[in-house]
Amino acid sequence: MKCPFCGTDNPADETFCANCGGYLDPTSGGQTIVGQVQQNNQQTVTPTQVTSNGSGRVGARATGGGQGVSSTLTPNAKLQQGRYVVEKVLGQGGMGAAVLARDSRVSNKRVVIKELISDENDPEQRKEDERNFEREVDTLASLDHPLIPTVTDSFQEGSRYYMVQEYAPGENLEDYMERTNKPMPEQEALTYMSQVLDILEYLGEQKPAIVHRDIKPANIIISDRDKRARLVDFGIARADEAKHAKRKQTTALGTPGYAPPEQYQGNADPRSDLYALAATIHHLVTNRDPRNYPPFNYPRARTLNPQVSAELENILARALTIDVTKRYQNAGAMRQEVDDLLQRRFHTSGNTSSYVLGSSRPLNNSTPPAAASSSAASAGSAYASGYNTAQQQPANRAGTRSPYNNQAQQPRPLRPQQQQQQMGGMYPPTQAPARKDNNYLLWSFLLLIIVVIIIGALIFVLPNLGNPVPPGGGARPIGNTSQTGAKDTQKPSNPISVTTIKGEAIGLSDGSYAFDTQRTNAEAKASAIKALAQGNKSQANTYWNSAISSDSSDAEAHIYQENLRVLSSGSPYVTYVVGTILTGPNAGVGHDNLQGAYVAQHEWNTQNTLGTVKVRLIIANTGSDSGNATTVANQIVQAAAKDPTIVGVMGWSFSSHAENAADVLTLNHIPMVSATASSDSLSGRSPYFFRVSPSNLTEASVAATYAKDKLKQLKAVVFQDDADSYSQSLGSDFQNAFTAANIGGQVTQVIKYKKDDKASIIAGMQKITADPGLIYFAGYSNDVGNLLTDIPNHPQLEKTQIIGGDALYELGGYPESARKNLYRMHFTAFAYPDEWDVLKQSNKKPAFFQDYASAYRGNGSKGGYGYDRPSNNVILSYDAMLALLTSTKQALNGETTLKSTALQQSLATLKGLQGVSGQISFGSNGDPTDKAMLILYFDEIGRIHMEDNLGAGTFLVK
Repeated sequence: MKCPFCGTDNPADETFCANCGGYLDPTSGGQTIVGQVQQNNQQTVTPTQVTSNGSGRVGARATGGGQGVSSTLTPNAKLQQGRYVVEKVLGQGGMGAAVLARDSRVSNKRVVIKELISDENDPEQRKEDERNFEREVDTLASLDHPLIPTVTDSFQEGSRYYMVQEYAPGENLEDYMERTNKPMPEQEALTYMSQVLDILEYLGEQKPAIVHRDIKPANIIISDRDKRARLVDFGIARADEAKHAKRKQTTALGTPGYAPPEQYQGNADPRSDLYALAATIHHLVTNRDPRNYPPFNYPRARTLNPQVSAELENILARALTIDVTKRYQNAGAMRQEVDDLLQRRFHTSGNTSSYVLGSSRPLNNSTPPAAASSSAASAGSAYASGYNTAQQQPANRAGTRSPYNNQAQQPRPLRPQQQQQQMGGMYPPTQAPARKDNNYLLWSFLLLIIVVIIIGALIFVLPNLGNPVPPGGGARPIGNTSQTGAKDTQKPSNPISVTTIKGEAIGLSDGSYAFDTQRTNAEAKASAIKALAQGNKSQANTYWNSAISSDSSDAEAHIYQENLRVLSSGSPYVTYVVGTILTGPNAGVGHDNLQGAYVAQHEWNTQNTLGTVKVRLIIANTGSDSGNATTVANQIVQAAAKDPTIVGVMGWSFSSHAENAADVLTLNHIPMVSATASSDSLSGRSPYFFRVSPSNLTEASVAATYAKDKLKQLKAVVFQDDADSYSQSLGSDFQNAFTAANIGGQVTQVIKYKKDDKASIIAGMQKITADPGLIYFAGYSNDVGNLLTDIPNHPQLEKTQIIGGDALYELGGYPESARKNLYRMHFTAFAYPDEWDVLKQSNKKPAFFQDYASAYRGNGSKGGYGYDRPSNNVILSYDAMLALLTSTKQALNGETTLKSTALQQSLATLKGLQGVSGQISFGSNGDPTDKAMLILYFDEIGRIHMEDNLGAGTFLVK
């Protein structure tokens, strides 16, 4: 039989070509038809013909496609009685479309909606379409892996069916390769390979196993937020329930170039996905697109790219073997070799422990190399693969999926190959499982080892049976312990430890490590830590005194000294983790968070507000990369399992960090209160997440009203970064509020920029050709600082006003070059140190202001912000701690035993607490209800002032 791919004559009984390995279809008569593909909810390809485009690429040409009925999903179209509003079409095929939409019931959260148009004249075909679509919904809804898209809703309207999935921007690997047009670095490719293998291992463990059947670069998305690989488009995935039955030839074939030979016979199993993944990685590291060549033909990788290691070349060669019995027989075995190679060659890991986020093991502390970010338009192209369903986990969330619909989910146990030891934040590769052997002596030896292990376990476990501590929901006795962590941080099993990631110190410290070392007191702090490690508490206290005398505003030194007092007192205590950012460009926010937390800690300890129970704080630093929040959150989970006094978290200030951490903590029933994270995606995200600041939705509404009534502006240009949760939701919220009927404003341009990217800001400014009257900047102070620096280069913007959200209130975030234009700035905020005076409530000011000055003013020689004047972040951090401690008191009710679930219940019912920033009452979605909002602005010489009236909410508790 003549091969349809290379023309080689083969014996009539051959199944695959002896030359190129191509599948020989005996029913094709030597034509180039390679089979019928029924790709449900994408397009009907009947048949898929091998064609050649101008570049010589061998590809698929769609013929057919139902009746060709077009989708009715266009921008601004509404579904489910207006709940979902379409923003843009991401892709369209013969059987429907994939669109980006807003969910108006959940703070206009972005989602992806996948449509099936079932207008077939053939009733049987219509039923088959419906069954296929329902199968995809059922498949995705049944899966529980953080790197697989989550189905949040499905419904029918008329003859059309819809599936709603979570959305987060990102770039698929096909777009990445086309954009870079060069081989991907091996470490990066191996990292993504390990992560996808973790997904495939999970799919293979389902009963029955699930086979994706269409792994290719376009279906692997690298999240902009956590840089982890998401596997998407399960449109042709099947449970391998009929593996003993003969499959029909109409089974989905996948994508030519990546699909293995057996898939053309309908005999795919989990090993088929390993082949397709190897084909994908071969493409990445060689820049050779297999669709441009005859199928099943992969040259040795090093012949195309000498930089590829011999080990990776061998891994790919084995996985790409045509004979399925000679490939890796499961994803775990293949991932074992990939992880071993990452460890040996690059001293890192694949960071694949996202699968076990619910366990007590923290994530590996290495992060994959960042694929370049893309805008929402670029992210949309990721959805254009096939039926364009490149749906991803949100902001990823490097952690687990949002647990709203699975609050009672228990942590998933570790798989055997994942039970690794932590060593300095890294995990050594696991050992391959031992082969079975029928040798009698070997089995006898193994039995002896098992008996010894059991005896040893009994000796170790029996004395400790009296104190089992669940990771989150169990009873947490608040006892007397003398742990300082100073010596324990050297032990591999201690989660209170710090690892250097990309030059930043990431992890937990209870006084055994100093994060804030860019101060004049760094030497004294180092001496205190050394003394503590040696067990000399008295000397450590002396050095802490020295550090505080040298820099009285250093809250880290204050906290560690207070912890030492608590541990030395012999009193019972409760421990909270302060999650923040103490390294990188936003370290100033972390300094403020610690200042607010310490004032609350010191007040409650000195006043014995919890009776005999004291307050200890652990500091958690995630640095500049929000993906580290997942890593650190897992460390907190492990620490809480080991230390029963840890009951909650105050943090994080940035929404992206808060999202990642909250998802992990929720699965382990550890409550968290944030000071300033305001992204809409956090509203109702979890029953264990609370915040003292209003959402972006509230901020945007106040800003829109202020723009109309005070600034007298009804036209605006909006700057937003769709890859950043805070910026994207704030920008979208302002657009909706400003153009609403009660305001009647017009958004003339929406300019997309990239956070921390000065060039994108300048490029955006060049797009504004006339004075819009108002620029709404949804972002951070350092970015708007670049805009203010550049604005003199645009004479047409001489009178343009600028307004934004609370993240613009960062005093250290504006370079000198921007300060002369600060007078244009207005922004919404949640707190202001002069707020009580402006509102004429000076006589009711809380003790916080005096306690703050007493703590940080030192000998009185210094004043201003950081010494006797608290910033907004300090105030809100104090209020977040106040909410936690007040709820702790209620949950304890005079006892010394606390359950984290009881603390969560107490937080959920917190009402009418007077905070420094206004009244605090938590709603059912974790947001503060009727929280005070205000408007701030700069004067001509750069001083901040507050508008006389509140923008919204109630300030004083009635």
